[in-house]
Amino acid sequence: MSNRNITHESAIFGLWLNWIIAGGALFVPNIVSVYIAPIFTPIITYLLAAGLYFYNRSSLQSRTAVCPLLPSIAMRSLFISATIMVLISLVYRKGYITYFYDERDINSAIPFVTTLIISPVTFIITAWAQFRGERYSACHNCRVALGPESERGFLGQLFAQESHYQKVFLLAIAAVLSIVTWGYYTFFYINVNINVPDRFFFGWVPVTLFIISVFYLGARCFTIWAYYYQNIEGSDRRHGSSTSLRVLIISGDTMYLVHDDDFNEIPDGSMYDTPATLTVHYTENLAQQRATRMMCDLSHMDPSDFVMRFMYVSHEASGDRNTFHYICCPTSAEVMDKSSFKGEWYNLSQLERLLHNHELSPMLAAEIHRLYTVTMAWKTYDADGHRLYKVKNYHPLFRLNGICDWDVDFNSPHWLNVARLNEDKPFFRLRRLARRIFAMLP
Repeated sequence: MSNRNITHESAIFGLWLNWIIAGGALFVPNIVSVYIAPIFTPIITYLLAAGLYFYNRSSLQSRTAVCPLLPSIAMRSLFISATIMVLISLVYRKGYITYFYDERDINSAIPFVTTLIISPVTFIITAWAQFRGERYSACHNCRVALGPESERGFLGQLFAQESHYQKVFLLAIAAVLSIVTWGYYTFFYINVNINVPDRFFFGWVPVTLFIISVFYLGARCFTIWAYYYQNIEGSDRRHGSSTSLRVLIISGDTMYLVHDDDFNEIPDGSMYDTPATLTVHYTENLAQQRATRMMCDLSHMDPSDFVMRFMYVSHEASGDRNTFHYICCPTSAEVMDKSSFKGEWYNLSQLERLLHNHELSPMLAAEIHRLYTVTMAWKTYDADGHRLYKVKNYHPLFRLNGICDWDVDFNSPHWLNVARLNEDKPFFRLRRLARRIFAMLP
């Protein structure tokens, strides 16, 4: 039986909960700050950022993460905003503010207005996340820990779609709040105290927008759930729990693929994919010996005609299905001529063109991306991220020849992390130290 990570219903409404938690953390300091002394606002903001950090960390470790993007954006926005508040307070306390403004024009009792800091910072952080896309660190960490959305089934695709929507939605809200609050501050605010209109614009306008967004996104999640219940749940029940085997057939620097014109039963049949795919009853382990027998049954080849090696295993977000990814190295390219597969060999330049044109199935594209990323990291750096060749920015050529004999673990996330953080990256040692410190936290 499968180990169910999360039900589809709880995942769909978990997206709504994610917005409530992340958005609530962003808007709490705004409303609180108009009623308490400014000295307490950075403390509350730091605590909220820490809470979001541990929330994200625990969900990723338990494999029940809905999507860490929104909480990560909110956490960074709060941390940076709190730091700016502290710096402004120090500038006021030390008297440095008088170098920039006349002492009669400032009010040391109100060194900052919280929403004037949090709203623009949130806008900038969210815009950066939008610009980076899948390269944004939160998305990278999620893909390393849980796999890309193409390998996580219906929920993975849903998370990718809705997290993008919520990100754009947050960007729009932060932009509106920045314009409204800074407009009010510029033209109407009097720097004497926080009066009723000030509390309304600096505290209640952000909270009101947040409450409206909660109801709106709640209705959106309910609509998604209703669609799922009517159109997808029945199909899931019929298929039940299952395990899939996918085998990449590689000879030298070429890969064996089929197209729908030759093989119509593959997933995403309108695209190129490996012909060696099989689905069986759910199992938590698929040993290499069993995978070899399954490959023989699929291809009608003898075990002496090829060598199999394990690549990695991926799981759907629900935990109902998993996929074991293997690599098959035939003794020669001609061996495939007597197999039951009817495909063609594609070299690296052809694979690159197919990938660029989005002609590969999403699963195959994810497999090639992992294969390339791990291979180049393993060939270029040692396990600590230091260069194997003392030539800055030198990268060896990507080759597949001999892959079944390589001593590298494609299943470990370690090399994916080395590819992102290594000696060629800015502030490598400082960032590695910070990562190790955060890794020691409970």
